[in-house]
Amino acid sequence: MDSRTPLLAGHTRRCQGLRPQSGSAYIVTLLALVVLTIVGLSLALVTQSEMLIGSNERTIQKVFYAANSGISIATANALVSADYSSKVVTLADPGTLLGLVHEVELSPFFPVLSSPCNLCEINNAGEYGSKQYFKNDYTVTSVATRKDAARTVVLARKTISAMVEIQPQEMPVDALEPFDDPAELAKIKL
Repeated sequence: MDSRTPLLAGHTRRCQGLRPQSGSAYIVTLLALVVLTIVGLSLALVTQSEMLIGSNERTIQKVFYAANSGISIATANALVSADYSSKVVTLADPGTLLGLVHEVELSPFFPVLSSPCNLCEINNAGEYGSKQYFKNDYTVTSVATRKDAARTVVLARKTISAMVEIQPQEMPVDALEPFDDPAELAKIKL
């Protein structure tokens, strides 16, 4: 037993020497855990913010494209059916299960400038033909509003104004009708 005693005695001396450092690993571990928790929470917050920004950007793009479609609808109505009046078009959003819609309010397809047609001098009234053709410039404003299914809450709105040049075209008399109605002229934003 005497042979063991010196080993135990040395062992107790070593344990007594470590006692002032006991628990420091626990504190270092806790500090590392706190730092990692703060980093994890900040990353979660940044990720959530980025998702909201992406969702808002997607909504803004959808409303922009709805307003741009309104310009195309007004142009097609003027070219195909000579309809220059203002109108409201409702476009469903097929990409959502919530039944969201885009209401697109179109201003009158309003003539701004009419000048002789560059491409149709041979067709002008007189020597070769009986009709007078022009190069007509129009302005149109499209206001797209994204609404909920009940159409009570406005989620986003975008306004686009455009100039459209059509040639050759006879000067349409119907296009001048908005001159008489100030409310229709107020819809046009230049």
